[in-house]
Amino acid sequence: MKRFFTFLCCAAVLTWVGCSKDEDNTIDLTQLVGTWEMTRMYDGEDGTWDNEYGAEYGFVVTLEFREDGTCVISRQVSGSSPSVRYETYVVESNTIVITYSGSEQQEVWKIQKLTATELNLAFDYPGENYTDRACYKRIS
Repeated sequence: MKRFFTFLCCAAVLTWVGCSKDEDNTIDLTQLVGTWEMTRMYDGEDGTWDNEYGAEYGFVVTLEFREDGTCVISRQVSGSSPSVRYETYVVESNTIVITYSGSEQQEVWKIQKLTATELNLAFDYPGENYTDRACYKRIS
């Protein structure tokens, strides 16, 4: 859970599942804008998938990308208030660069798949030899 929260809050959300290897894909921002709910996550260090995300499991993680370049990251565990962060983002080729409010810290999420209904993101940890991934479904 701590690893996941670090991954999420450090903008490390995220993904795989039939993703394109084409580094030159340009992302259609009209497909990215909207609210996405995490459905599963891959822990690259352990080599395991966790499929227990969503209201039915009591753990909801959402990303909301807005047209104005802001992003809302929300995490809620059953019975608690959601933890919400407001950040800014830019899309560069097939990556999303998140800048955390109040700091110059940035995280880079690689977009491995983006359709009208599915978003898969990947995050490499600096100095580590593994990649975490997260899969999202569009909810609005």
